Amino acid sequence: MKTILFYLSLMFTPMVMAQNVIEITYLDIPANKISRFMELHKTITDMSIDDQRTLKGHWVYRHWYGSGASVVIFDQYDSAADAINDDFNAAYIKAYEKLNAEEKKKADSDFAEWWSFFKGHWDEIRRVDYQNYYVSKENVDWDIPYVFVVGSYNTTEKLGEVANAYMDWQIRPNVSNKNQLMGAASSHYKGSGSDLQFYGAFTDIVDFAKTISSQGSDNTEARTQFWNAVSGAHEDQIYRHIGHISNGKFDFAGKD
Repeated sequence: MKTILFYLSLMFTPMVMAQNVIEITYLDIPANKISRFMELHKTITDMSIDDQRTLKGHWVYRHWYGSGASVVIFDQYDSAADAINDDFNAAYIKAYEKLNAEEKKKADSDFAEWWSFFKGHWDEIRRVDYQNYYVSKENVDWDIPYVFVVGSYNTTEKLGEVANAYMDWQIRPNVSNKNQLMGAASSHYKGSGSDLQFYGAFTDIVDFAKTISSQGSDNTEARTQFWNAVSGAHEDQIYRHIGHISNGKFDFAGKD
């Protein structure tokens, strides 16, 4: 038990966060070990969920194309207070204490192996304004291995204006008129990361290819405003959704 408490104290140190935040964890896991990590991640996640937690969303993605972490975890919170007060530690320990001696022994082993995958990981905290910088098609089935695209940019201009220009040029028209399921923007708050990140979800790689081939809408004013504000190099990552929390359990994407 002391081992588990030690690992938890390392991983879940309280942090001051902004309103409407996502905490992103980047893991560098060899491709041939991702399946094992996900098996353990489901076990640990299922044990850590109870009605006292303030976590509102937990999404795991596997890297598909580009340079970057092989596994990325997005944790969503309604507010900064919720992010600070979310107590994984208490929830996990409560479940752990209900186990018998043999089950605790296995839980200790599973937790230690699971935590070993976090060696060398890095994190960042990002602000998200869901009211103004998030759009989605209605009635989307998110329990699929959808394509998740992340674009990272730095800028010398006001973040809100640059984000809005990109939303008007790419995200809003693509979600409204094309094959994009969802799009959003976030701004950097804490940790190492770009000023702005833009997100896009697509049912599959075919829909993604069809959408990007058009290079967005004909809104040249928004496109020009965005590119004029971009500073330095940008990078794009393509991921696949591999699982999320649903109805109190970690649910692998697709038919289980």
